Amino acid sequence: MGSAVAQCPHGITSHSTGNLGQNKLGYSSRCSKFPCQLDFARFGLLHQGSSAASSSDHSTEFGRRINAVPDMDDMFWDKVPTPLLDMVENPIHLKNLSVQELKGLASEIRSELSCIMSEKPNSLKASLAVVELTIAIHHVFHAPVDKILWDVGEQTYAHKILTGRRALMRMMRQKNGLSGFTSRFESEYDSFGTGHGCNSVSAGLGMAIARDIKGKRDRVVTVISNATTLAGQVYEAMSNAGYLDSNMIVILNDSRRSLHPKIEQEPKTSITALSSTLIKIQSSKSFRKFREAAKGITKRIGRGMHELAAKFDEYARGMIGPQGSTLFEELGLYYIGPVDGHNLEDLICVLQQVSSLDSMGPVLIHVITEDNHQDAECNEKIESDNPQEGYDDSVSSSVQTRTYSDCLVDSLLMEAEKHKDIVLVHAGMEMEPSFQVLQETFADRFFDVGMAEQHAVTFSAGLSRGGLRPFCIIPSTFLQRAYDQVVHDVDRQKIPVRFVITSAGLVGNSGPVYCGAFDVTFMSCLPNMIVMAPSDEDELVDMVATAAQIDDRPVCFRYPRGAIVRTDHFMHPGIPLEIGKGRVLVEGKEVALLGYGAMVQNCLKAQALLSRLGIEVTVADARFCKPLDTELLTLLCENHKFLITVEEGSIGGFASHVAQFIALNGHLDGTVKWRPIVLPDSYIENGLPEEQLARAGLSGHHIAATVLRLLGRVREALLLMC
Repeated sequence: MGSAVAQCPHGITSHSTGNLGQNKLGYSSRCSKFPCQLDFARFGLLHQGSSAASSSDHSTEFGRRINAVPDMDDMFWDKVPTPLLDMVENPIHLKNLSVQELKGLASEIRSELSCIMSEKPNSLKASLAVVELTIAIHHVFHAPVDKILWDVGEQTYAHKILTGRRALMRMMRQKNGLSGFTSRFESEYDSFGTGHGCNSVSAGLGMAIARDIKGKRDRVVTVISNATTLAGQVYEAMSNAGYLDSNMIVILNDSRRSLHPKIEQEPKTSITALSSTLIKIQSSKSFRKFREAAKGITKRIGRGMHELAAKFDEYARGMIGPQGSTLFEELGLYYIGPVDGHNLEDLICVLQQVSSLDSMGPVLIHVITEDNHQDAECNEKIESDNPQEGYDDSVSSSVQTRTYSDCLVDSLLMEAEKHKDIVLVHAGMEMEPSFQVLQETFADRFFDVGMAEQHAVTFSAGLSRGGLRPFCIIPSTFLQRAYDQVVHDVDRQKIPVRFVITSAGLVGNSGPVYCGAFDVTFMSCLPNMIVMAPSDEDELVDMVATAAQIDDRPVCFRYPRGAIVRTDHFMHPGIPLEIGKGRVLVEGKEVALLGYGAMVQNCLKAQALLSRLGIEVTVADARFCKPLDTELLTLLCENHKFLITVEEGSIGGFASHVAQFIALNGHLDGTVKWRPIVLPDSYIENGLPEEQLARAGLSGHHIAATVLRLLGRVREALLLMC
C-alpha cells in the first residue's frame, strides 16, 4: 500500500509513512489551533508526490505523522478483500466517505475482525456489535483533538483498526503487541486508559471541565455499556455532570443483556420509523433551544407553573422513551433515544446534531445494538471458535484442563451439603464458566452482582449478620475497588465474610489490567483478617473447609488463574487446617525456600534443579500470611544460613510480614541472611504465563539462580539462566 496525504483548507494534514518499524506505533504531533466547526466533506486524499502533498509538510497549524499499515497481503494471505478499509489508515480518511461507503466499510471491518481474532479465546461479539457506532463516532468527531473514551476494552477493536493499529491486531494481548484495552501509551487516539469499566464518564467530565477552564472547544465523547451501568461510579459521575452542566456526550451502548434472565425475557424496546423520527427531533438544535426557552418562561411565571411544566415534560419524554429513560434526566443528562446502533444514517444524524450544540450541558444517547449482528456464516464460526463467551482464560493451555476454579466449585458444593447456610456472592466483569455450575445448582443461594464489587462486599456482610455463611468471590484486580467496604463494613466489625480471591498474581495475556498483584498486601495489613493461599488444589479444598468453619472474623484466600498442579481429578473432602500453621515439604541444609501460595511449586522446581548440582535446600509452604507460622520461621532461621521468601505479589505483602517478625525477634542479628523474591515494582505487560514469570524473576530457574549467587556460585547461576 502506498503512502497518502490528506489535506484540507483548515491546515490539517495526515501523512502516513511506509512502514510500522517496531511493534509499536510512533507519533509526532504539533498543534496550536483546531477550529471546532470544520467541513471535512471537502477533504481530498492525494497521493504523495503531488504539489498539494509537498506543501502540506509546511503546515503550521496542525501536523501529524501516523505510521501506515505494511502490505497486508504479506500478513493475511487468505483474507477477504477490503478495498475500503485499505484506504482508511486513520480516522480523517472517513470524512470523505458517503453513508453507503461507510456501510461497506462496516462489513469489511467485521470480516477483518472475524479473520484476525478468530484465533483468540475471547469473544468478538462486543466489538462486532459496535462497528457502526465506532465508524459514526470517528466520522463525526475529530479525534484525537476531540476526546473519545471507552469503558470496555472488548468494544474497542474496531476503534483500534481505524486508528492506525490494523497491522498489529493479530498481536492483540501478546508480548510486545497491542493491549486488549485502550492505552494512552499505545496511541494518541486513546484519550484515557480502559481498565475495569465505569471510569470513562468521570474521566470525560474531568476533561470537559479542564477544556472549559482553558477556553478550548473540543468535544468529549464517552461510550459506556450495560455492564458499566451496574457500577455506582457511573451514577456518581452522571450526577456530578448534571450539576456542573458542562458539555459532554455519553453514549450508552445497550446490547439488551442483563444479569437477570427474567428481565431479558421481557419485551424489548422496539425501534420504528416513528421512534427514528422522534430521536432526530430530540437531538435537533431547534428543539433543544425551544425546550430551554420554555423552561425560562415557566420559571418567570412562577415556581408552581415551572414544576408542573417540568413534570409534564418528564411524563411526555417518559412516554416516548423506553422504561427507565427518565432516570438520566433526573441525574441532569438530556436523554436522546433509543437509536438503532446499526443504522448509520440515524447514528450520524444524531451525532452531528448533538456535536453542534453549544452550551447545552451533558447529553446521553441511548444506542441499541445486537451482539449477534453479523453474517450467519460469521456468527457460526465465532460460536464454534469461542464456546465460552466473555471469559479469557489465557493462562490455561489450549487443551481442556481442570482449573483451580473447577476445584473451588467442587469443594463449595461439598461444603454446601454440610452447611446449609452457605451462600455465594459473585462480583466482577465476567463470570467464569466454572461458576455457572454453582449458579445452576444453588439458584436461590447464588447472587451475581456484576461490576458492583462494593455492594458485593457490604451485601455479604449483611448476609453474615443475618446468620448465613457468605463466600464472596471476586477476582483480585476487582477487589481493589471495594477495599473501603472490606475495611469498614467487614474487618473493623469482625464480620465473618469469606473472601475467595480469584485470578491472583500474573494472568498471562490479560496483562496488567487483570493482574492480581496487590491483594496480599492490602488484605494482610488489616488487623482482623486471616490471609492464606494454597500451594495446590488439595490445599485449596482444605482452605474452603477452613473458611467455612471460621465464624468469628473475616478470612480470605487467593488462587491463580489456570490449570491445577496435578492431572488426576480425584477430589478428597476438605480437612480444616490449623490456623497459622505451615509445613515443610523438603528438608535440606544451608538454604531454606519459603514459598507462599502458587510459588511453592516454583520453589519445588528450583529445588529439583539445585539437587542436580548437589545442593540440597529446604522447601517450606507458608500457607498463611496472617497469622504467620512463627515457629516454622524460627526453625528455618536457626537451621539455615539463608532464608529466601518467594511470592507472586507486590512489595509489602508476605515478605514484609516475614521481615517484621524476624527483625523484631532478632533473627537477622544472627547468622541467617534473608532475601525476598516478589513481583517487580512495575506493571508486567501481556505475555504467556512463563514469559511473565521470567520477566518477574519468579520462575524456578530464577529462584535456583538466586540460591547459587548466595552460595557464591555465580558462574553456575549465569549458566542456569542461559
